[in-house]
Amino acid sequence: MMCSQSYTAVSHHHTDSMTRCLYDAAVHGKGQYLDQYKDASNMAKAIEFAEMHAVLTEAGKIYSESIVNTNSTALSPLYAAFNQVYPDRYSYHRFARYMRLVGKSGAGELVRDKRGGNNHKINDVVKKWLLDAMSSGKKYGPTQIHRFISELCAGYGYTVPSLSWVKANYYKMMPLVIGQRNGNDEWTYNELPYAGISRASAPGGQWQIDGWRLPFYMAGFKTLTLFGVLDAHSGKYVGYHVDLSENTETILKAIENAVGNTGTLPQEILSDNHSFNQTKEAENFKESLEKLGCKWTVSQNPRYKGIVERSFGTFGERHCKKMYGYVGEGIRSRRANGRTSQELMDKFTRSGAFLTEEQIKLIAIELVEEYNATCSDNCSTSPNERYSSKENIGIPVDNMQQLSLFIRKSLHKVKRGQINIERAGMVYEYQLDASQFMDMNNKTVAVRYTDHDRIYLFDAETDRPLGSVPRKRYAHGALCDQTYEDIEILNRHKGRLNGIKTAIKRQQDAIAMRAQSVDPEAAYAMNAKLTPKNIIESFKESGLRSLEAQRLGVDLDLVTNIPVFSEVNIPAPEERRQKRDREAPLAPLHHKIRVLKN
Repeated sequence: MMCSQSYTAVSHHHTDSMTRCLYDAAVHGKGQYLDQYKDASNMAKAIEFAEMHAVLTEAGKIYSESIVNTNSTALSPLYAAFNQVYPDRYSYHRFARYMRLVGKSGAGELVRDKRGGNNHKINDVVKKWLLDAMSSGKKYGPTQIHRFISELCAGYGYTVPSLSWVKANYYKMMPLVIGQRNGNDEWTYNELPYAGISRASAPGGQWQIDGWRLPFYMAGFKTLTLFGVLDAHSGKYVGYHVDLSENTETILKAIENAVGNTGTLPQEILSDNHSFNQTKEAENFKESLEKLGCKWTVSQNPRYKGIVERSFGTFGERHCKKMYGYVGEGIRSRRANGRTSQELMDKFTRSGAFLTEEQIKLIAIELVEEYNATCSDNCSTSPNERYSSKENIGIPVDNMQQLSLFIRKSLHKVKRGQINIERAGMVYEYQLDASQFMDMNNKTVAVRYTDHDRIYLFDAETDRPLGSVPRKRYAHGALCDQTYEDIEILNRHKGRLNGIKTAIKRQQDAIAMRAQSVDPEAAYAMNAKLTPKNIIESFKESGLRSLEAQRLGVDLDLVTNIPVFSEVNIPAPEERRQKRDREAPLAPLHHKIRVLKN
């Protein structure tokens, strides 16, 4: 049964009825064309050709009875209907040409594909060449790849494919190389399907953290980084910090600010895979969070922390853009309005026009407050209002817990009497005094600090406090640069060294005195073991050895004794005291003055 409806005003609304007509033609109209294709390779192929003949004939009828033509958009519904029956069989322009041919010579000439081509001659190696060229991150186009393939075919004796073959297979193979061609991030986040993720149900459920370059230049074209802590329910910046880079200090200070502002920790902190996560400080910090019930989650997928990612876009476009000195989103921005004009950039970056670090920080404070108080385009309430409208489900944190969290703890080994801490490309040195040197040198200790002026030491196992150490001070070495303060630093260092030496001697004496109290004779038995023998006397006492010496021309009577002494370098306490007394210009403290009697 054929469709008899006349199409005098074809529109997109007719697509469904056209599709039904074409399906009816395929099912009921193929019988009348089956005899034409008896020469097909098999019956299934003959039926396929007959169905195509019936569908093309019906499509041509619709085309000729309506106002459809190739220069109007009215062909689109018919093409869409044909694609419902034969998806992606023909391109739009080829279908339009076939509709004209059906009206002139019928559908019989169009059913069988009589095109020749050299597809059957193309070696699989050529396809591999195409795939390899497409996988380049330089994103070569079909024309350039065709040149590459032509040169290789000439060298290996393969049939050169046509440019149209390269183009056709280029688009077919594109899904196979998206990852290598555009990068894994582009493939993962812009090509692959993604899950829908809802916001946290209440304030304090989740904080999302990330850093963003503030679009304002300081002298030398330097920029500052805003590291934000965003509540995932309300979208409010509950804390932040501004510094030169997104380093460990910046991250911890931003979280500390958020905890101080809210008095709570969230149930979860979500971050990207920042290098901070590989530091020992981060490990200790996360352990402390876990003990309080806060989980730290690391995700490489930007969609999981899309709230903070999107907030930066709004922050820049809606708030930063209106401030003096705004330099745009950077050269990598794909948005047409993401870059400031060069003329305006020149005004912002001329001598004397750069913003200072302090000015940019003040701008950041202003913009964060403005962002939290402003309603977004798709919401009638501000982040501040959303944050306060629901009960905070975060974890309450008192002052003592805040101190234990943010006076950072890390493990360091004491070497040469000092501890070195590297942060943001700078090395901070802390030199122990004599007593600390004796207790902790070459040992690993726990270190906490609030700033870089002084560190606090704790036992690595028990967390018992061991004292504090100020930052090491440097003195000028050149006399022309030295001040009284430099001389004072050098004198204190000399005193430190003398104190260390004195402490060592005192410990040696203490060990010796305790040994003497146990067994005075055995206490110094090691001296004899470490004193070389005077072998001259042994030669004189042995006739055989004397003869052997004479054989080698040695006259024992002319040989002086070898000067032997104990190799023990630690003198007995009495010897050290006697030496000190001899060298003292005044009478020693234990010296007794005898009373002379007449």
